[in-house]
Amino acid sequence: MALGSRIRNVFRGDQLESRDRRKNSNHTFKKPLSKGGIRSKLAELSDPHYGTAKGARDARLVVWLESLRADAIFGWRQLGKTKVTSVAAILSLALAIGACISAFRLIDALLLRPLPVANPERLYDLSRQGIGPDGQPQTFDEWAYPDFQLMRAAVKNQAELIAVSHAEPSDLTYKSDQEIEKAYLQYVSGWMFSTLGVRPALGRVFSENDDLRPGGHPYAVISHNY
Repeated sequence: MALGSRIRNVFRGDQLESRDRRKNSNHTFKKPLSKGGIRSKLAELSDPHYGTAKGARDARLVVWLESLRADAIFGWRQLGKTKVTSVAAILSLALAIGACISAFRLIDALLLRPLPVANPERLYDLSRQGIGPDGQPQTFDEWAYPDFQLMRAAVKNQAELIAVSHAEPSDLTYKSDQEIEKAYLQYVSGWMFSTLGVRPALGRVFSENDDLRPGGHPYAVISHNY
């Protein structure tokens, strides 16, 4: 039986069972049976699963599994005959599967999965249109901090503005005698974590009081990636 027929039969179980019941209900002996044949036929008819949907389904399942095993053995032997081609095909398939999984994870993280913050559907990115150094229209998402403070005061009690800088690589060290480490440094508003509903796993996060005086609270929040 061809592979396509076996796959179709898996989804046509009810039709096949109905056909088997019709065949079993019209069962007749077309030629005389010997004594041994009669005993064999009686033993077959005495089987509790004979002529039932369960018996027919079990028989088809055994045939299907046996045929699938034969196809698997045949395919494995064919792979062994052309090892170079088989290895190239397997590697190409593995690379294609890996690329598809990576693409799906990226799409899931950016588009499908909601952000792990409070009310992610109410987050917006504030930008403005302007003329760039080359004289062409451009979109800017950078603001001077005094302008940010004025805009935040203007929308008070209506919305909350959060300032977040670009993450840039930086050299860090905890003590003067320790080695310098590479990390990404990002400046954020002191009320960012409380607004987004993000809680620390250990210690505390920034608060609005940390923004009262520039450089007055030299604290850092370390992420899991670090």
